[in-house]
Amino acid sequence: MLELMRKHAKNWGMKLLLGIIIVVFVFYFGSLRESGRKSIIATIDGKSLPYADYLREYQNLMELYRNRYGANLTEDILKKLGLKEQAVNNLVNQAVIMVKASELDIHASDEEIRNSILFYPAFQRDGAFDQRIYEQTLRLNKLTPENFEANQRKLLISAKLQNLISSGVHVSEREVFDLYRLQKEKINVRFLKLSSKDYREEIKPTRQALEAYLKEWGNELRVPEQVQVKYLSFLAADFASSIKVTEEDIREYYDRNRERPSKTEKPPPLTEATERIAAQLRHASGMRLAAEEAKKAHDTIYQQENFDAYAAGKGLKIHTSPLFTVNRIPHEFSALPDFSKIAFSLQKNEVSNVLSDENGCYLFQIAARKPSYIPDMAEAGGEIESRYVEREAMLLCQKEAQSLLERLKKGEELEKIAREKGLKVGETGLFLPGGSIPNMGDSGELTDSLMQLSDTKPYPNKVFELNGIFVIVRFKERGKLDEGDFQSQKGELKKLYKELKKSETISAWIEGVKNSLIKEGRLKIVKDIGGI
Repeated sequence: MLELMRKHAKNWGMKLLLGIIIVVFVFYFGSLRESGRKSIIATIDGKSLPYADYLREYQNLMELYRNRYGANLTEDILKKLGLKEQAVNNLVNQAVIMVKASELDIHASDEEIRNSILFYPAFQRDGAFDQRIYEQTLRLNKLTPENFEANQRKLLISAKLQNLISSGVHVSEREVFDLYRLQKEKINVRFLKLSSKDYREEIKPTRQALEAYLKEWGNELRVPEQVQVKYLSFLAADFASSIKVTEEDIREYYDRNRERPSKTEKPPPLTEATERIAAQLRHASGMRLAAEEAKKAHDTIYQQENFDAYAAGKGLKIHTSPLFTVNRIPHEFSALPDFSKIAFSLQKNEVSNVLSDENGCYLFQIAARKPSYIPDMAEAGGEIESRYVEREAMLLCQKEAQSLLERLKKGEELEKIAREKGLKVGETGLFLPGGSIPNMGDSGELTDSLMQLSDTKPYPNKVFELNGIFVIVRFKERGKLDEGDFQSQKGELKKLYKELKKSETISAWIEGVKNSLIKEGRLKIVKDIGGI
């Protein structure tokens, strides 16, 4: 249980609230929209769980996290959340709950369903049920009253089962205090730092050692696939020189743009803007002509597969790029949308679609392709040696740090060892674990370890690495807690922590039931999550 409290000690209010919301989504069937059936995700007691329900659940979760994170919901966060796996698990969990509720003879009466609808906050106005709001809400969600009532029945049954499972959950005074302590108690530790850089000179790599390193760690040096492209450019500037811009054209452009609202200063008089406007008009016309010529070239090359012959016949120069990887494209192509994706997807003799930037239009074809490979000693000897030395220095530094820690745990003084090794004893000062550790940096593993230190156990079991620095820490003191603050928060802490324990209990129960059903052959996950 202490591990559970550590897990949720920080920002417990938001985490518990999010946990409660997720429980609702996991166990209360998410959105109530109906979907068609295409394929199945799983079967339980012969009943299929349709793929359409998976899609619905996936969208529910996506919306949930969008509301939770807002603009901070990045692709990296989405990947870490594993929404596909969550959606499948939620769908299966819902089915497991209904199966077990049926076995336990848990039902919801028509009267209970009616009351749940009458007192549903979204359907009320001025504290009373509003039939018009109810019907409008169902229409917006493309639901009939029968659909909604059926889902309400499932929701009530699920809630009854959850209450039954979690009815024995209690929170002791000690648990509440421990949770408060983990949130509020500051800690001060002393430390020694050993840098792996100081051990590099001790490493003397042999040819045999480097070859062994290359054999074991060669994939870290793997050079990605590379391509070389040849291309035709149709630049606006090449066409613009022949464009005639009249005074009437300039006046019309000036008047049209002068009337547009702008937060900048007043537009300059026409006499001052004439040359700039003429250049812009010539460039725009040049871009249009360049696009037309590029499109003609593409269609011809595409049909006749004669990239080189077309260029020769039109007197066009074929440009050739150096070899490049998907993540390091030549600078001149950086403004072309999706260039990497397009270039690496081209097949032999295939011509790309017309790509354009602010200067002109381009057609590409693969000139050469070099597969991914692991370089040999002749090509990457310097890099291999550098990595080998860095790795061996890290191992040597870690070994030395762990040796010093063992001596300290046997009773030697921190200052004595520091003097012997020429190290400086540092100190964090009192701080609240959870974020960055003063004078050290960020390490979730070290933070968790600090929570377990005390006067009777001043040292952790291991040393910790932070960006090439190995740290040995020793407990010094803990800050005093405010008893009055604890008493003022105890009631709310106990209430919220109880909800957390209930959620954990329900989750553990469901996992146990799922495993049993799988072993009995009653539950089968038939849809490959990775392929969804």
